[in-house]
Amino acid sequence: MIRLALFAGVLLAASPARADVGSPDAVGGISSTSSPISPSSALAPISIVEGPGIKVGEGTVLHPIVGLETGFISNAFFEDKSPVSAGILRLIVQVATASLGEDRLKPTDEEAEGQTSVGSLEYRAALRASYDFYLSGNDNLQAQGGLGLGALFRGTVFPRQTWSFLYLENFERVIRATNFESSDRTNRDVNRLQLGLQFAPIGRSLSGILHFENVIDVFEDDQQQFANRMQNSLGVTVNWRFRPMTVFFGDATVGIFQGLGSESVKNDSYPLTVAAGVQTLLTLKTSIVARVGYTNGFYSAGPSYSSVLGGLQLGYRYAPGGRITAMYEYLHQDSINANFYRDHALKLGVEQELMPFVVTGSSELRFREYHGVSTIVAGPDVRDDLIFAVSAGLRYNFRKTVGAVAEYRFSTVQTDYMSTAGDDPSFARHEVIVGVRAAL
Repeated sequence: MIRLALFAGVLLAASPARADVGSPDAVGGISSTSSPISPSSALAPISIVEGPGIKVGEGTVLHPIVGLETGFISNAFFEDKSPVSAGILRLIVQVATASLGEDRLKPTDEEAEGQTSVGSLEYRAALRASYDFYLSGNDNLQAQGGLGLGALFRGTVFPRQTWSFLYLENFERVIRATNFESSDRTNRDVNRLQLGLQFAPIGRSLSGILHFENVIDVFEDDQQQFANRMQNSLGVTVNWRFRPMTVFFGDATVGIFQGLGSESVKNDSYPLTVAAGVQTLLTLKTSIVARVGYTNGFYSAGPSYSSVLGGLQLGYRYAPGGRITAMYEYLHQDSINANFYRDHALKLGVEQELMPFVVTGSSELRFREYHGVSTIVAGPDVRDDLIFAVSAGLRYNFRKTVGAVAEYRFSTVQTDYMSTAGDDPSFARHEVIVGVRAAL
């Protein structure tokens, strides 16, 4: 039962607004097996407020943010029938610091007017924590609360030089319930390290980056160690700026994906991804990103994949404060629920500023097919899922240091898959959250 709980419970919760490492089989954007590093490739949760901060040293200022959210969850245990609902109270704390911005680094000498020295290091570091309380007398529900953690450190050594070094360290502790009512949880610790050596001569059209990524994905419960895994990827990306608004790019990445620990049953794989694409403006308001290539999983046992990959993303700024994006992607990815999964993914997003409000909306539809399920869970080898999610959000700033948020999310996974235990991992879930944030 524990294995089935993990199998169904860690499926994509399918929230486009939170397509992060907390959703283990989530994929965002036009992606690859290992996304090339960039200084902005991972961000802390959206900070809708920012205060003057607390100065703790010469050139160092901490920016604390505290928040309180409350809301309702219709299906706390991701069950296919007889869902258990509950209220929730969430406390949020975030502290961030960063290197000095350009406005503080500009030289004061009149002869150097217009020049900017950004120094030898640009960085941003953030720590964030949230604690969930389930507002219920049900002991099993109360046991689902807990501490979620995140730590992010990213930056560039020798920024804006011909040679620069990029780094990103991102850790998350993800709290998640099982897919049946129980005091058990499927909590995970996921650490992602990305390193990059970039060659970008000033004024030249060609640039490139050698990138490395390490991902460690560990479940905290002793009975769930069979899904632990580690992924190492090494690749190179080359960019050619053909015109001011047009960039052609190519990437080749190889990986070593393995189970982690003696209890892991993950099959080793050595994925290869080779792709090329273009990013450009069709008009002043319309952008396009396209990507096509080849990928192979090279699994040591069980089914593998050898397939084309591709993606297309269109963006349209219909107003100064409004933009809509639409994306299609065809991909294959390693999975904790099986050897791998194949996705046809459709995503749509919109953001509109209606001062002093910001309105956001997104939807996501995935036709997912898992292969090699029997290596993780006792059941058929192939599984087909329909994954759908939609969300709408509203942000309002009372002032620069105090803001309010409201969000509605609906997510569902529908499948005809049944394990030998006879449980159905399908679910539908509604979430409503409102809260306030304050910055110091």
